[in-house]
Amino acid sequence: MMEPRHNSIGHETDTGDVRVIGLTAFGLAIGIAIVLLLVYAIFEYLVHHPMLISPANPLGETSQQQFPPQPRIEEYPAVELKQLHSREESILSTYGWTDKKAGVVRIPIDRAMELQLDRGFPTRREAVKK
Repeated sequence: MMEPRHNSIGHETDTGDVRVIGLTAFGLAIGIAIVLLLVYAIFEYLVHHPMLISPANPLGETSQQQFPPQPRIEEYPAVELKQLHSREESILSTYGWTDKKAGVVRIPIDRAMELQLDRGFPTRREAVKK
């Protein structure tokens, strides 16, 4: 049997062509240089030729101040919530007219619960046996 011989001096010649690798690197360098020149030329053109007319913005301000539809963001939500609770509490704890023409009044919730307990709650009738 014969053993393969190794030439330990130099490089492997069958793995790649150095000239092709060098030409590829040179081509990439030329391509990068061209792209950089194009980008530089475009920026120089835009610096010396600014856009004079800006497109109309549909969200831009008009002569009238416009507000978004309700509900809007509240400036002081804690204060407004406290005012709402106080109005609700006054409605639940005082007497007043709901509809004066129809003669409908409101009474405090505590009094309404007492009256309901005194009068009782409505019940269903027992099913009629046949």
